[in-house]
Amino acid sequence: MANKTVLTPDELAYLAKLARRSDSPNAEEPGFTLDGGLDANNLLLQLGARANLTLEAELEDYHLSFPLQLSEDEFHSIRLQLAPPTIYERGPVLRAWRLALDEPLPLLAEDGGKTALTVHELSPNGLLVDTGGQRKAPKHFHLRLALPGARSLLIEARRIRAVERGMTAYEVDFPQEEDAECIRNYLYQEHQRLYPDLQPELPNEVR
Repeated sequence: MANKTVLTPDELAYLAKLARRSDSPNAEEPGFTLDGGLDANNLLLQLGARANLTLEAELEDYHLSFPLQLSEDEFHSIRLQLAPPTIYERGPVLRAWRLALDEPLPLLAEDGGKTALTVHELSPNGLLVDTGGQRKAPKHFHLRLALPGARSLLIEARRIRAVERGMTAYEVDFPQEEDAECIRNYLYQEHQRLYPDLQPELPNEVR
């Protein structure tokens, strides 16, 4: 791959700011206010209602897809916000980036107790799980995953295949969309930590 980014560092930093969620529930979410006129605004709102709109960014060997969220204010202007992206690795096929965890994360029962299952790799739609010596990995499970510094997230998983080192790959779904967004946000922050040269530190103020 060529060592080239399509977007400038300032543009990448601004995208990161737009996609980053504030810890304050009363803080206004970052985003854009658009007003292209009545016809253009209606077209955008219709597209947003019928299709999944995204903003795409290419970063060397990675492809980031930011979901766009549209809303209309009382003045009929459109508020556009970026949700945390799905990160893909570019190669012979485009596949979701998988984070190899420094410390495995336990899967929790509904009451919060630890199970024998631990997560060693994480992607927006998959897990690599160590079954903890169980004779056979479960075909399905409905458990909770506690990300560092976050509440536990409900996941529904379906076994895909056994892999090396006694691990099992699972495809996951999130019954609540905010949980899927939380996973994407965690992965985005970890990607920034691991590859700071691709996604530079945010300036104190972006104009």
